[in-house]
Amino acid sequence: MASPEMSGQGPTNFPTTHWSQLAAARGPMTPEHREVLNCLILRYWSPVHAYICRRGFRNEAADLTQDFFIHSLREALFGRADRARGRFRPFLLRCLNNFLADAARHRKRHNLPEGVVSVHQLSAERGPSYEPAETETPEDVFYRAWVRELLNRVFSTLQQDFAAAGQQAHGELFRRRVFDPILSGTEPPSMETLAGELGLPWKQACNYLVTARRAFQRLLREEIGVYASSEEEIASEVRELFRFAGGA
Repeated sequence: MASPEMSGQGPTNFPTTHWSQLAAARGPMTPEHREVLNCLILRYWSPVHAYICRRGFRNEAADLTQDFFIHSLREALFGRADRARGRFRPFLLRCLNNFLADAARHRKRHNLPEGVVSVHQLSAERGPSYEPAETETPEDVFYRAWVRELLNRVFSTLQQDFAAAGQQAHGELFRRRVFDPILSGTEPPSMETLAGELGLPWKQACNYLVTARRAFQRLLREEIGVYASSEEEIASEVRELFRFAGGA
């Protein structure tokens, strides 16, 4: 099991008031509604798409994923989530199941509003998060895709931060020693090997890695804090996250 030592593009960071925005976003597609919808799609399209595929709607997965987010925003479904009563991730899955049950009875297609991120384009550009095992349930697929998307998003931010500070070696060390082995389930290269390949003294490489781990942990907690309701839930999410990542 990997330990918590341990991309998207576009406006993936919700404004601090996103919960109230989601609750209020009904009716015509205003610029504010479009911004919230794009944030939702960029953050959560991958696990939603993976789940829909696993439920047997592979040929319609992109259309259904797009429709789900448009429908959810117009009906203010996400605004019904209560941060004090339960986690957002299971709530999202319940909303998705209800949507799929309704879609199976009478499908209502939603036209893609102008300026809204296209799931078809995201799927073509980025592909699936991973190839699920035959024994995985739709719920397993959803959670694992959620984890991989979240980790990749955090790592992308980490790389950008280090690049802006002229500290690319920190990010490269973390990627090769920690991040890639976690997602691939492989043994990490030794610090001696990495230090030599990057032209760093061994002690300096170790210090860089400690700095990168701390930065990743901070960014990860901030990312989870977008949808978590308490410090306890954040800690629990971190543990679950690496449990799923370990089997990815």
